[in-house]
Amino acid sequence: MGSFRDRVLIFAAVFLCLFLHFPSQTEAMSGAKSLKIMAQICKQTENIEVCLQVLLSRPRALFRYDLMAMAENAIQLSRKESNDTVNFFNNLANSKDTNPAFKLVLKNCISNFKEGFMFLNLDWLEGRTATFDMHNAYDKAFACETDLSANKVAIDLVLARIKKWKDVFSVAMAAAGVLEDSLPIPE
Repeated sequence: MGSFRDRVLIFAAVFLCLFLHFPSQTEAMSGAKSLKIMAQICKQTENIEVCLQVLLSRPRALFRYDLMAMAENAIQLSRKESNDTVNFFNNLANSKDTNPAFKLVLKNCISNFKEGFMFLNLDWLEGRTATFDMHNAYDKAFACETDLSANKVAIDLVLARIKKWKDVFSVAMAAAGVLEDSLPIPE
């Protein structure tokens, strides 16, 4: 058998591996809290798979184990998705391959998503109206859909883009709602 020093090094290596592999009771409790928060949020969305992707996209938000971090992360991703949607509509509206009859409707969608972007925040959380403001962003997306439908613009890529935005937005909306519900009611 090796020297005492070798045995101590082997013991230390095994101990470190076990320590790093098995979380402490505090970390396990925090992980359970994080999972509970995620479940509260995702059960309010239409697409649980997208919800989990959004919430797990920034692990640092999960490791903070707090609802505010998760809501901020979901809203940040919803804002990014809004920008991506504006860019998508902008490219489509400016493409020479796009039917000229569709261009005005596509530009209206750009305007709607830009306006809706302003409502994606938690600024009114203390007044418990953040979700109300976020509904305005959804209303702008709905206005775009209505305009597209009324003008018979049925481009599969456009419909898929709006669905993707709605899926990510629903996570942000659910997270903001769960966060608002967790706050004390102001007197």
